[in-house]
Amino acid sequence: MKQLVQSLKNEGTILIDSEIPQVSKGKVLIKTISSLVSTGTEKMLVDFGAAGYINKARQQPDKVKQVIKRSRQME
Repeated sequence: MKQLVQSLKNEGTILIDSEIPQVSKGKVLIKTISSLVSTGTEKMLVDFGAAGYINKARQQPDKVKQVIKRSRQME
């Protein structure tokens, strides 16, 4: 099975061969015949993954608001 893996150290992606997951009771294994990875989306995800917490918060202010809202509800 092929798997696309990203490295946060060098912000690159590589294609590797990996083991096929084992099917256990109550699970289903689906065979994918083809897949498409958008280079723009992939680059965005790598950049986001490599960003620090402050930059991630700046990129997703709506998520920060959700966290603050939920933390206030827990009080």
